[in-house]
Amino acid sequence: YLKVADLPTMQRQGASAYVKNQVNAAALEELLRDWLSDFDKNEIHVFLETPIAFPLQHVGTTAACFLTAGLIEGVLSARHYPMTLVRPSEWKKAMGLQAPKGRKPGEAEAKQAARTRAIRYYPEAPLAMVKHHNRAEALLIAKYGYERIA
Repeated sequence: YLKVADLPTMQRQGASAYVKNQVNAAALEELLRDWLSDFDKNEIHVFLETPIAFPLQHVGTTAACFLTAGLIEGVLSARHYPMTLVRPSEWKKAMGLQAPKGRKPGEAEAKQAARTRAIRYYPEAPLAMVKHHNRAEALLIAKYGYERIA
């Protein structure tokens, strides 16, 4: 059973200078309800990447990441889905996406590595475009989580 899609978004009401768009929580809840309606709640466990604030990262990027995570957590909590927060370094190491010691890949290289790995595991997944790296990472986080609890 494989389902993956981009997060539904909407323009943020009273958009500040930092965050203009946000997750559409109602649309996300509907998407999850549709995808998971055939499953018992005991068969569902969500693994969610913990947002990380990086030094020198633009405040808008940091704010958007934490807002997104908070909205997703709120929807999951409202649906009573159990969840586990996972650090990026933890799941990336387990999925073989960490660069060799002393070498830090560029952002584009890291995104391509995630897509390549996810396509290897899930060739039927809709990951054809470069911009689908977030879908790829979501699939890899899910695989990491499944392997942890299976």
